[in-house]
Amino acid sequence: MSSVRTRPASFDVRDPALLDDPYPRYAQLRAAGPVLPAGPGQWIVPRYAEVAALLKDPRLTKSLPEAYYRYTVGDSELSGFLARMNLGQRNRLASQVLLRSLRPGLVRTLTSGMAALIDELIAPGLAAGELDVVTDLGLPFPLMVICELLGIPQDERAGLWPRAADLVRAFSDAAFLSDADVGAAVQALRWLRGYLVDLQARSSGDNLLTRMAAAQADGERLTPAEIADQAITLFYAGFETSMGMLSNGIVALLRDPAQLARLRADRGLVPAAIEEILRYEAPIQITMRSPTEPVEVAGQVVRPGRVLFLLVGSANRDATAFDRPDEFDIGRSPNPHLSFGAGMYHCLGAALARAEGAAMLDRLLTRTREVALAGEPVRRPRFNFRTYDRVPVRVRPA
Repeated sequence: MSSVRTRPASFDVRDPALLDDPYPRYAQLRAAGPVLPAGPGQWIVPRYAEVAALLKDPRLTKSLPEAYYRYTVGDSELSGFLARMNLGQRNRLASQVLLRSLRPGLVRTLTSGMAALIDELIAPGLAAGELDVVTDLGLPFPLMVICELLGIPQDERAGLWPRAADLVRAFSDAAFLSDADVGAAVQALRWLRGYLVDLQARSSGDNLLTRMAAAQADGERLTPAEIADQAITLFYAGFETSMGMLSNGIVALLRDPAQLARLRADRGLVPAAIEEILRYEAPIQITMRSPTEPVEVAGQVVRPGRVLFLLVGSANRDATAFDRPDEFDIGRSPNPHLSFGAGMYHCLGAALARAEGAAMLDRLLTRTREVALAGEPVRRPRFNFRTYDRVPVRVRPA
């Protein structure tokens, strides 16, 4: 007998209650079944076992029809860019080149300089006695790291960051964009492409741009335009997850004084704390997949052209995979969360994101003797990218 529910699941990503706290609704969905109809050609998958298996299933692709991208961001250069970055042999080649270029040695080099970047960002807040975790730390720090990764000169970064922000907003808030937002994002895309192609021509030293230019996959090299497009995706993929991880993690710690004190007392728990932050409040709550051939999910056959919504945030709170799943435990082990995906689509920047989170927690605890919320954190009103707009905190220097 199929365990699929026969009526669509009630799951509105614009529901304010869901934005504030989606976890009770996730529990209801997990109880309702392993795969739930959510509309024409759409299915919700809320449980850990199925989400973990589908993330690794080579019959599923992240590639969606270009019509989908036109629907979300309009019939503009953005839809063409997104489709090109998710479809076709050349993008698979580009992904291979990017993976080969992001070797551990490059991440280690960046990690060694992260403490100085964080100290630079945190200094004004320490002097003032207050800062905003999002605007003062969570937003600029990942952007600074990406600029370091790409070898972008210091004196050129101020002009680049506003364009990157316009583009990130378009990618992450596609369903909420105004015509003005789309126009700003298209202009940002054009500017960033031109800038990054020009930068390659004058770039030297060991950075991601020079590594991608030198790397080959299947005996082929990427063109300067393709390298630029890969670099542009980093401003989205490498920025959004890190920003969410940092802001979500600091809020979770400040709301749980016992866990914060535990981390202060044992700095060796920082790596485990990062994994727990990623599990407890996954920055990316949903990932989409589409079958390239018929796939059976818990008795339901899902055919090509359909869309599966894999609820990562729900899977990470599934009691069949995690003991005390709704408890925040910075020493949790094992912690097989799914926040970086799995299989062929496992996040290429996972090691870098982990390093960023560990560096931020370590420096924040090192440079302060007290950190406390100075007001109620304000959630960003976007469901899939779970993070905050503002997190005011009081800080006392160490």
